[in-house]
Amino acid sequence: MTPVRFTVWSDFLCPWCFVAAVRLDALHQQLGDLLAIEWRAFLLRPTVEERPLDKFTRYTERWLLGPGAAEPDAPFQVWSGAHAPPSHSLPSWIAGKAVRHEFGADGFDRFHLALMRAYFADNRTISDRAVILDVAESVGLDADALAARLDSSSDALEAEVIDDHKAALAGGITAVPTAVVNDEYMLQGAMQREQYHRVVSRLAS
Repeated sequence: MTPVRFTVWSDFLCPWCFVAAVRLDALHQQLGDLLAIEWRAFLLRPTVEERPLDKFTRYTERWLLGPGAAEPDAPFQVWSGAHAPPSHSLPSWIAGKAVRHEFGADGFDRFHLALMRAYFADNRTISDRAVILDVAESVGLDADALAARLDSSSDALEAEVIDDHKAALAGGITAVPTAVVNDEYMLQGAMQREQYHRVVSRLAS
């Protein structure tokens, strides 16, 4: 049976994208090969932007009221500690592309969720290379191989991320998460797991 294909535009720094990722990962585990998911980059913070720690901490309080309350399997914590928030969206997505090329779709799926958890639940600065490599190692990926890929292919990986973002804008996507199903149907926002399931069931029948 041909799988139902979800192309999902997302940002590692987007709390509702974390919710969608948790729900779609659970659905993928349930449905197996019936569902194919490709995650693509949408850059909410495409350039480095200084964010004062006190202002950023107040912003993260909203994580608990919105996405944190909506999905119990997506843990959120108000930012704590004196370390800086992520600088911008590019480093995490460049790393995501590197993981996809180096370790395949399964490696990317593990890294994708783990890096989001590192940010939203553990308050780690996921634009930092050391954090990225540590998270990769925590899900069984070879950190040295990932570092080598990042060093050797940085420009090409960044171009791939930028191309994703441009493709999203060209396709009328202006917010994330947005899933395009079978290159035809657009689902905006983090839908309930049951809603995603109904879409797959309808298109697979």
